[in-house]
Amino acid sequence: MEISKKDWKLFREKFVRWQENYMERLTKEYIALLSSNDKEASEKFWELEKRIKKDRKHPGVISVTT
Repeated sequence: MEISKKDWKLFREKFVRWQENYMERLTKEYIALLSSNDKEASEKFWELEKRIKKDRKHPGVISVTT
């Protein structure tokens, strides 16, 4: 099945918003992680680093260079 130009254009338009929404959700999760009082600062830092490395591999996070 071939994707029509119309569908591809619609997807490209929607994808930007989907990506922004996903990354906004991740940002809120990172804020919650850093704001928690149940861990030491160093633990939060390393957990955040681990989480970002994992999240960067998700298809919803694509680096767009201009």
